[in-house]
Amino acid sequence: MGIIEPERRPAAWQLGIAKRLRAGEGLVGVVLKMPAPALAELAGHVGLDLIVLDTEHGPNNADLLEHHIRAADSAEIPVLVRVSANDRTQILTALDAGATGVIVPHVNTAEEAAAAVRAAHYPPMGDRGFALSTRAGRYGTKRPESHIGDAANHTIVIVQVEDAAAIPHVADIAATSRLDAIWVGPSDLSMSLGHPSQFSHPEVVAALDEIESKIRSAHNARLCVIVRKKDDSRKWRRRGAGIVLFSAMEVIGDQFAEFASDAIADELHGAAIADGHRPAGPLPDFT
Repeated sequence: MGIIEPERRPAAWQLGIAKRLRAGEGLVGVVLKMPAPALAELAGHVGLDLIVLDTEHGPNNADLLEHHIRAADSAEIPVLVRVSANDRTQILTALDAGATGVIVPHVNTAEEAAAAVRAAHYPPMGDRGFALSTRAGRYGTKRPESHIGDAANHTIVIVQVEDAAAIPHVADIAATSRLDAIWVGPSDLSMSLGHPSQFSHPEVVAALDEIESKIRSAHNARLCVIVRKKDDSRKWRRRGAGIVLFSAMEVIGDQFAEFASDAIADELHGAAIADGHRPAGPLPDFT
C-alpha cells in the first residue's frame, strides 16, 4: 500500500501525555473494564487526562480493545492498556491497536521491568515487532520513520509493584531506563503481606511508604496510585504522585449507593420530606 498521508502528524492530545508526565505534571485518569465505549468517550468529554482499559481483571478480546481505543480517540483521550501479564505478545497487541502505552502487572525485579520496556519499544531501545499494517500504523498509510519516531517519543510504559517480593528491588525497578511510572497496587500488596484489604495495617502502610520513598529517590519513574475518594487523591498529589487513577466501577457504585440511601430513596419514592409534605403530583418525565 502506498503512503497516502505522508505529512499527517498525531494530534497534540495524543502526543502530550508522555511529555506532560515526563515534565513533572500530574495526570488524572479512570480505570474501565470493557465493554464500556460510552464511558471511554465520556472520560474524554469531561476532561480527564487518560483512560486505563483493564484487561487483567476484565475482558481482553483484541477486537473489543480496538473498538474502545477508537471510542477514546473520538473524544481525544489517550488510552493505556493494563495487560494481564508481562507478555510481549499482549504488549504488542495493545500498542498495535493504537494504545498510547501499557501497564504491566506483578513486576518484581529490574530485569522484569526492563523486559516490559523492551517489549514496548522498537529497536534500538527494545524489540517490539514492527508492522505498519496495524491501526497504530494507519493501516500502511504512515511513513515508517514517522511511526517509529512517534512510538519512541510518546509510548508510555508503567509497571505495577504489588508483591512483597518486589519491595527490596523497588529502587532498581524505578531506575529502569524508559520506564515512565510505577503503579503501587495496594490490594495485591496487602494480600501478599498477609493482610488482605487491610490498607491501614502498620505493615501495609510501612510497605507503601517504603515503596513511595524508593520511587521518589530514583528520580526517574513517576509514582502512580489508584484512589477511591477525592481527599485521597489530594493526599497522594502532595506526596508526589504523577498519576492518580479512579476506578469507574467504584465511582459509579458509590453514586448508586448514595442514591439508594434511606433519605434519598424515601424522597424519590414519594415519602414525606423534610417539611412534612409530599410532592403535589407526579414528577415530570424528562426522558
